[in-house]
Amino acid sequence: MSGRQQDYLTLRQELLRTNSLYVDPDFPPDNSSLTFNRTPPPGIRNIVWKRPTELSRNPKFIVRNATRFDLDQGYLGNCWFIAGAALVATNKKLLERVVPQDQNFDRNYAGIFHFNFWWYGRWVEVIVDDFLPTDGYRLVYASNREEPNEFWAALLEKAYAKLRGCYEGVDGGKLQDSVVDLTGGISETIDIKDKAQIPVDIYEILWRSWKMNSFLGCSISLPPNVAVSSREVRRPNGLYMGHAYSITALAVIPYQGSNVRLCRLRNPWGRSEWNGDWSDNSYQLRNLSQEARQRLGIVIQDEGEFWIPIDDVLVNFEEIQLIHLQPDAITQGVALEERKRQWNVTVYHDQWIKGVTAGGCGNAPYQDLYWKNPQFSVTLRDVDDADNKPTCTVIISLIEKEQNNKSQIAIGFDVYKLKYPQNKPLDGESAPRNALILKKRSGVYQYNREVTRRFDLTPGTYVIIPSTFRPHEEAEFMLRIYTEKIISSLVLDESNVGEVKPEVKPPSGRDPFRELFLKHAGEDGKLKAKELKEFVLQLSTTELNEPLKFSTETCRSLITMMDRNKSGAVDHEEASKMWKEVKAYRSSRTGRISIADTYNAWRTILSGKAVFQQFDLDGSGTVDTYELDKLFSTLGFPVNRMVQTAIVRRYADRNNKIRLTDFIIVICKLTLMFQIFKDQQVKTGRPDSATFSMNEFLYYTMYC
Repeated sequence: MSGRQQDYLTLRQELLRTNSLYVDPDFPPDNSSLTFNRTPPPGIRNIVWKRPTELSRNPKFIVRNATRFDLDQGYLGNCWFIAGAALVATNKKLLERVVPQDQNFDRNYAGIFHFNFWWYGRWVEVIVDDFLPTDGYRLVYASNREEPNEFWAALLEKAYAKLRGCYEGVDGGKLQDSVVDLTGGISETIDIKDKAQIPVDIYEILWRSWKMNSFLGCSISLPPNVAVSSREVRRPNGLYMGHAYSITALAVIPYQGSNVRLCRLRNPWGRSEWNGDWSDNSYQLRNLSQEARQRLGIVIQDEGEFWIPIDDVLVNFEEIQLIHLQPDAITQGVALEERKRQWNVTVYHDQWIKGVTAGGCGNAPYQDLYWKNPQFSVTLRDVDDADNKPTCTVIISLIEKEQNNKSQIAIGFDVYKLKYPQNKPLDGESAPRNALILKKRSGVYQYNREVTRRFDLTPGTYVIIPSTFRPHEEAEFMLRIYTEKIISSLVLDESNVGEVKPEVKPPSGRDPFRELFLKHAGEDGKLKAKELKEFVLQLSTTELNEPLKFSTETCRSLITMMDRNKSGAVDHEEASKMWKEVKAYRSSRTGRISIADTYNAWRTILSGKAVFQQFDLDGSGTVDTYELDKLFSTLGFPVNRMVQTAIVRRYADRNNKIRLTDFIIVICKLTLMFQIFKDQQVKTGRPDSATFSMNEFLYYTMYC
């Protein structure tokens, strides 16, 4: 049985019915689950997989309550994950979302356990068996050193290893990535290697973030001259290079006439502490009042947790990590209980699509494609309350939805401030008119899963443009915007100008069109594909002075779109509608032509430069698909990016080009499907609340 096909409760019920213990077919107890190349991990001999029932006479999933002290790192280089899990363990409700409490070794035990992780925008359940790597006697990876019969930490580590491919997949990483995967939060990194560039209000930033339910951590890198085999190197002050620590609390303590700003750190090893100022055996703690000692929760023992002044953190550490939580139902409850404020979060899921939105960073010769990237408008109105500055805190996170846990492309984003807000995407023409200012950048393009920057912006309207470094690179991404105050935002799209509602009105008067139609029609008074081909050729030569040589296949497609009664041919009325659209979209000069205009004025629109040819700059008979948004807008028929994507996927060639004949098919199909959609709304009596929006309907029908 596979955990990918059945959920936890179903699997456990079947195991209990058959009185058997679970063995995970997707993550078996062998070398394939230890390393990517299926060889034993270096430095550890004779891995023996054992269930907790073989390691302890009285195994427990959780002893009393799960706490941050239950997680001790083993021989795996995953201090970043252990430190992150310890942070989450400081919050009972958040931990219970990741570590469900409906499992144990006492009741309904079947060797199966499950955990939940936030994986690229959604929560996923990971099911594992309880075989764990040992040396034959004890666990070699995560464990609880003080309570060796407690196994939730070891099983959580195993589930995370399964999510990332194997145990080697969690050997080395970033603390913020683990907390994001455990909470769904947004990560932010403050680089403090350059001591001269550390923000003067760094402690205030940490304090405000902590009060808003954010998780904090810090790390020290290994110097380049250290041997590769050395994962962590101890300094004389007790701190370790190449190591990540959790920041589990902040406090300001009056001491000798001044206020001391302290951070409480935890070593994921569960031992080895800082030995400088304010450490367990320091002069400062020995002379602290009993009331202050109780307030800090001082415990004089080597359990891996210690207090350290912020100044010493800034001197010794190189990065500070912050993970800000989304205000979902669970964190709202946490915020109410702890009287902490919440971030306001705005989330967009989008993608870079070749031929539509994969515009790249704007480097020559692709600078014009830059404006084709997805664009998001943000309006800031209210400044922050706490810092007495006329600015708004904005944290922007761009996260690539990686394939196989590896970042394949370099990503980044730009932030512009607008002089005149607009609902349509910025381009090379509107940017100068808008006095566009490149306000902020995310920095250099990075091959990281997540790129995050904090900005202090004045009130106004801004546009965020995320992009890949190179054009035409496809990937899905998620954009998240955190603010202290509520903001207004939207996706900038050509369709924001409104949807056109066509009205069909047949022409009147003598009709030479009918005479030509009857000449080519069969005995049934209809045109089949080959007959339609000859009809269009003669009609275009007569009326447009330019023959339109449609292929038989193109004519079959046109019949499919215009043939409302599914007869396989078009009658006079259907052919008339088709020709109106062909002429209107072929012959419009410069004005904006609505779909209604197509039906009302098709007889008078017989000359002028074709809209299509306006965009066919090289005369190749094709148009670049990146220009479709402008082309449709010129015709007065704007469609959103979702519909454009469907058109490109269905009709464009590998070079992002679309032919005139295919474009006409698209126009006919869009118009027809729009009318079907409106007819259905009228028929069902739901003109304002259909199950699908018009653009969603057009999107799906583009693939038919």
